Amino acid sequence: MVVLTTDVIVALAVIAVVLILILLILLICCLCRKCDQCARWSRRKANDQEDARRAAELADSRREFNEIRQQHEVVRDQLRVKYNLNGGNSNAEVIP
Repeated sequence: MVVLTTDVIVALAVIAVVLILILLILLICCLCRKCDQCARWSRRKANDQEDARRAAELADSRREFNEIRQQHEVVRDQLRVKYNLNGGNSNAEVIP
């Protein structure tokens, strides 16, 4: 039977603690790296959603602007016809 001295037991305990610390550090690093990848993925997803929302808002504002511009052009044409400023072209109807 082998008898272990206190020096050997302390050395084995130190080696075990060092190995456990190394394993914990590696585990924490891997988890943090994976968490960072998840965070990048969620940030990218949020940015994509925000870009899509901005694009939709921009399309809506352009559509509204085009509608308003068309209305202004109709009114402008009507005024030109009313005051005979259209050079003889009567493409628009006069609203009394």
